[in-house]
Amino acid sequence: MKFILLIMLAFKIFHINYAMAEVLIVGDEYSPYIINRNGNVEGVIPEIVRAAFQEFNIEVNFSLMPWKRGEKVIREGEAFAAIPYLYTKERADEFDFSDPIIYFYPKFFYKRDAFPNGFEWDTLKDFKPYIIGGVAGYWYENAFQKKELNVKYVTNDRINIKKLMQNRIDFTLIDESVGWYLINELFPLQNQMDAFSATKKAESSDPFHLMISRKYPNAKELQSAFNKGLKAIKSNETYHKIIQRYRLSKDYTLP
Repeated sequence: MKFILLIMLAFKIFHINYAMAEVLIVGDEYSPYIINRNGNVEGVIPEIVRAAFQEFNIEVNFSLMPWKRGEKVIREGEAFAAIPYLYTKERADEFDFSDPIIYFYPKFFYKRDAFPNGFEWDTLKDFKPYIIGGVAGYWYENAFQKKELNVKYVTNDRINIKKLMQNRIDFTLIDESVGWYLINELFPLQNQMDAFSATKKAESSDPFHLMISRKYPNAKELQSAFNKGLKAIKSNETYHKIIQRYRLSKDYTLP
């Protein structure tokens, strides 16, 4: 009986602490996945993350910062996770990853007048004659380096879209939804939007995850809670309603 009471007490304490938990998650603006509205973090991924953790009454706080700084913060255990991140073997050496959240379709954007007949590619070597606008800390850095591509790195995609418009770069690799969102935001006139195009072929079609710190307190328990919460909101349609609200196609959703 004493043993049973001790087990019940331990569970009760754990449950109370768990219910009162807060987590800090970092990321950079990446509309429509992560949107900065006057300091308030919104977007399809923060909404999904909040909803998943809400299943366990866990409050989520978001902090926006450059990608490289965000990685440093979670590496040192100052935040639970960073969003949104693709799984790579190199990252898996340092961090853990949640279950997949949403698919990601990066494509190479370019100016129509530079390639009036469009641009088709088979391998990254096809981009060797051109200047590519990249973002420091993105998943493609190692691949671009191995292929010895001419890449000019900046801190965010918005800068690259502007450089593309100014003909300072030939291509930039960016998720298709993010690319058109930024173009619409930066160059809302129809003739300006029509100046851009994207390759038909996507560079990849991998899902985004939470990239999780191994030093953050109770990281494993929080990771488990998120995964269970994510499964729950997929079952109760909350997940799909969030996707629809941001007008993403069904291709982006995970079963």
